[in-house]
Amino acid sequence: MKAVSNRARIILVAVFVVILSVTHYTADALHWEYLHTDYQHYLYHAFFFLPLILAGFWFGLRGAVITSLIITAANLPDVLHHIHAFSPLKFYYLLQVGIYNIVAVSLGILRDRERKEQERSRMDENLAAMGKALSCVAHDMKTPLIAIGGFSQMLLKNMDDKDPGRAKLEIVVKEARRLELMVKEMLDFSRPLELHKSEEDMCRLIEESLAVVHDLAEQKQVRIQCAPATLPHISMDCMRMKQVIINLVINAIEASPQGEAVVVSSFREANNIIVDVRDRGDGIPADKKDTIFSPFFTTKKEGTGLGLPIARKIIDAHLGRLEMFTAPEKGIVFRVSLPLL
Repeated sequence: MKAVSNRARIILVAVFVVILSVTHYTADALHWEYLHTDYQHYLYHAFFFLPLILAGFWFGLRGAVITSLIITAANLPDVLHHIHAFSPLKFYYLLQVGIYNIVAVSLGILRDRERKEQERSRMDENLAAMGKALSCVAHDMKTPLIAIGGFSQMLLKNMDDKDPGRAKLEIVVKEARRLELMVKEMLDFSRPLELHKSEEDMCRLIEESLAVVHDLAEQKQVRIQCAPATLPHISMDCMRMKQVIINLVINAIEASPQGEAVVVSSFREANNIIVDVRDRGDGIPADKKDTIFSPFFTTKKEGTGLGLPIARKIIDAHLGRLEMFTAPEKGIVFRVSLPLL
């Protein structure tokens, strides 16, 4: 339905431009006597703003610029025809063409900005509603899960190693632990974020975070390369920031094939501290890139899809940015950018 609507809008804008152009040049060729030529040009040039405004409102910057260039091309023969000698009217023709393009860019930028704000507002409302629902579900699941996990571990400790039911009970304990982790992530996502900031050394924090994931890297047979850097201390919540770095590095380890390396680099860029985590995996499909930070989106079999949304939530609370882009050679890079406040 949306595609049909957009097609109809494109046709309408195109029809406006064609009708105005044909009428303009037809009137010029017929030399209508009841309308003076100068006023005729002023009138038609003013009418060209109508499809330009519609294109900017409906299609944003790209649509407005394309429409403006088409209008410019349509008016170009008229401009060239009257440009042989300079006069105020000739200057007006050139100025009008420039104004078309300036208006197109301005309208397009404003419209795209408005759409992004609307999309962000809708997303915030959806996340707030989702957070409330998750909070209720997580609280209801937390108590029985603790009981299941606790009693299962007690039984496992008192069970003989040769007991045939031991393997099944170990599965129960493992799955209960996984569910507890999922509940914790749901609660982290749904709760308001409170930061406890202090002046911290980002290089030391990265080292401590990599120490946590060292065993997992060895298990997956993936190397971790960390480029040394000298960075100024930065005000941040140490525990929350470790959570972000650990999450990003774990994702990179799990995405990288055996024998490859995960590269963690940090540097200062203007008034920002940058931390890049690069993997050597197959990357993210183009149609999935826009949803990579959406709640519950995951490419893992056992993932909750809340790790990256929580990481972005933490970075946003620090007034920073968490971005993802394709690495030059292979894999993807997650970039944490934190301001030096």
